[in-house]
Amino acid sequence: MWPAEPLLVARNALGGPARVPVSGTLRVGRDQANDLALAEATVSRRHARIVWRDGRLEVEDLGSSGGTFVNGLPIRRQELRPGDRLRFGPRVEYEVVTEELRATSALDLSQLIPREEKGELRQLQTLLDVARALNAATVLDEVLQVVLQAAVRLSGATRGLLVLRDAEGNREAAQAFPPGETLALEATAGALFERVLDARHSETLKIEGRELIATPLLVARRPLGSGQDASFIGRVEILGGLLLERPLRGRGIPRETLAVVESLAADAATAIDSARLYREARDKAKIEHEMSMARTIQAALLPLPPEVPFAEIHAQSEPARVVGGDLFHLHQRPDGELSLAVGDVSGKGVSAALLMAVAQGMLGLLDELPQPLAELLAALDRGLRAKNPGNRFLTLAAVRLAPDGTLRIANAGHCAVRILRAGGGVETVPATGPLLGLLPAASWRIEERRLAAGDSLVLYSDGIPESSDAGDRELGEEGVEAALASLTSESPEAVGTALLATAARHREGREAEDDVTLVVARYRGAGA
Repeated sequence: MWPAEPLLVARNALGGPARVPVSGTLRVGRDQANDLALAEATVSRRHARIVWRDGRLEVEDLGSSGGTFVNGLPIRRQELRPGDRLRFGPRVEYEVVTEELRATSALDLSQLIPREEKGELRQLQTLLDVARALNAATVLDEVLQVVLQAAVRLSGATRGLLVLRDAEGNREAAQAFPPGETLALEATAGALFERVLDARHSETLKIEGRELIATPLLVARRPLGSGQDASFIGRVEILGGLLLERPLRGRGIPRETLAVVESLAADAATAIDSARLYREARDKAKIEHEMSMARTIQAALLPLPPEVPFAEIHAQSEPARVVGGDLFHLHQRPDGELSLAVGDVSGKGVSAALLMAVAQGMLGLLDELPQPLAELLAALDRGLRAKNPGNRFLTLAAVRLAPDGTLRIANAGHCAVRILRAGGGVETVPATGPLLGLLPAASWRIEERRLAAGDSLVLYSDGIPESSDAGDRELGEEGVEAALASLTSESPEAVGTALLATAARHREGREAEDDVTLVVARYRGAGA
């Protein structure tokens, strides 16, 4: 049984309150909605619960990631006794005492410190706590909370505002004290704040029984380069500023207190800058993860070549670092014809990949229907226009090869279809109509050719002709045709491998800026 109401006394609170009385249920965590809110990255949002009931004190861990410890040992639920040390995660620690025990402690430092030095000691302790908290915090909102709360404590302010600006000078983020209050800048305060940011030094202003303190948040940028070049400050960047309001006392804010606030602002600017960089790195990693997933999904959607007796097929797609919208389609229709297509959705990123997936699925469904090639493109066009909120479009080269060698070609604004004749020579079939997904009432002309045994057809995306060298010169359609002219007797796989190698050599070892995709099919003959 406890002799009196328990009290948590900070041993290492990292910006949290120094004394916390426990009455009823005390919720502990990083979220500001908790009774004991700890702005510390290693503390979970809902970390623990402390319950004081019927003279008993009990702590329960709420599934925190960092754990709850009593006297150094991890616990799930445990009764607490006077003198126990309670730790939340690896860094935040409180001692459990009562007011009576606290008052009769054998060593009370407050009695040993001269009165005039107590204020300086409290300021120093606050700065140390804040330094630890800023060193651990990585979430920008938490850093802003720690900074503003510490500035209020150090200056004795009753209200505060912390504002960040982006590179263009626009407000990016803000924190107000008390929490949840919207602190509108009156004309005088706003003018002071802007003046301080322009001048890059702190100012105070006495007005109507109040005192305003404004200080900028500055971070030094060093130039990139060798160690010698980076030994000086290249420029100073303004991240934002602090504005504090407190009742006017005597002559105003002491010079020492203003110096402490400025010291806090200097450390805070570095921590805020680091938190921004951490957020940018985290966002970039998230985007890269999403792109990787999109590439994986794209690869899974691409079909395997069907086994058909009259043709040999090779298909290959190499995605660029940034996800694009290339697709290829390989399908033997119910009527026995071989349906092949290569397409490219405009744009990059996940949205292009999603539209590519839609087009891929529609091609598979439409090829199961007994309809001519021209109607397939018209139906695909209608479907894309109905499901295309971003006004993206699709270029597509689609062909159908019958067992007797009849080849029908429809090309919706895509790269030309190439026919490699077994006896030598390359025939080019250009676009036969507009791109898909944008223009109503569009139509596509159907070109018809006859393949002989040993002839091949090549479909490819614009990532191949648009491959650029160091001088930004593209391989071009002429380069593609020249490469194919020497490959007319090769197998589909050899043709595809050689064409991709030609594009890679032209890029001189650099990554492709766009997806490169191709389909090569060689006609074996009707009796094969």
